[in-house]
Amino acid sequence: MKPIRSLLVCAALSLGGCSFGVGPQRLDIDQLGYATTLGEGLKRQMLLNMVRLRYADVPAFVSVTQMISGSTLQSTAQLGLNAYTNAAPGNFVTAAGTVQYTDRPTFTFTPVTGDQFAQSYLRPLAPAELLSLAQSGAPIDLLFRIGVHSVNGLANEATHSGASQQAAGGFQELMRTLVEIQHAGALGLRFERHGQGPGQTTKVFLLLDDSQPGLRSRIRDARRLLGAGPAARELEVVYGRSRGRQDQVVVLTRSMLQVLYEFGTQIEVAEADVTRGETGPTGQGDPRDRVMRVRQGTHAPADAYAAVVYRGRWFWIDAADLRSKTAFTFAYILQVLAESGRSQVAPVVTIPAQ
Repeated sequence: MKPIRSLLVCAALSLGGCSFGVGPQRLDIDQLGYATTLGEGLKRQMLLNMVRLRYADVPAFVSVTQMISGSTLQSTAQLGLNAYTNAAPGNFVTAAGTVQYTDRPTFTFTPVTGDQFAQSYLRPLAPAELLSLAQSGAPIDLLFRIGVHSVNGLANEATHSGASQQAAGGFQELMRTLVEIQHAGALGLRFERHGQGPGQTTKVFLLLDDSQPGLRSRIRDARRLLGAGPAARELEVVYGRSRGRQDQVVVLTRSMLQVLYEFGTQIEVAEADVTRGETGPTGQGDPRDRVMRVRQGTHAPADAYAAVVYRGRWFWIDAADLRSKTAFTFAYILQVLAESGRSQVAPVVTIPAQ
């Protein structure tokens, strides 16, 4: 009878023991799974909107406002023992059981329209939002090439009515100078916050540290290009188009929609689409000089960093293209910063386990 008791105990534990700890196990799996899937979906949505703008199509922005993952685990077990001490057919054990697992995910999507769209995608990026990324270590030349029209009247490259405008020589020289100073650790930012609540304002100051002897000539070049005084160590960053005072850096920023549009103009397209008039030609010049390179074809690589299909053709960013991935990532971060300016409810993840 001892082997029979052991068999009964093992059967009961195998059928009923799975219910213990299902909550923590599902939390770990769902948290990582939903985070990965949501991140991939947001990348693909942004890339698709770039492609749609490339073809003069209407962009669509949909945010995930709620995720509910409900899981249920049910198990039943039946055990029986028939014992015949002195007669046939002898002793035997019967066992039966069922295990049922059910997963019911529910997602709520909200389209970004009206005031939310205007505040998130039509409002120019605040200089404080843009430069806060430089404070975190992002290359300042990349941020300016992505997010600004001009700095102190020095024009960035842009596209107007389908025609490409090259960046001014002074703008390119300023970008090279600033990134060299940043790499040397001599470029800093200072933020001043005034007021509280909805009326709070933030002033941003660009700091140029000329204490390193080897950088003084580059600091002088930066001051000259920025129209600052020869001894200026701190310049206030303000929004505008033309040059301001000698203690100011005037930055004309883009809106998030303009950022997506400018990226879209750099996407490679099929010559047949250009011939039919569906879109304009890709800008001339070496593709390696673009901020971001998006390729196109009938099939996308399986290991693409991000890939979407539009009108039967695939558009993707190569996983081995670090420059394009970096630009795309910071464009996504700028989109998050732009969306933070509107009142919205953060996505709620509810995971009931029964």
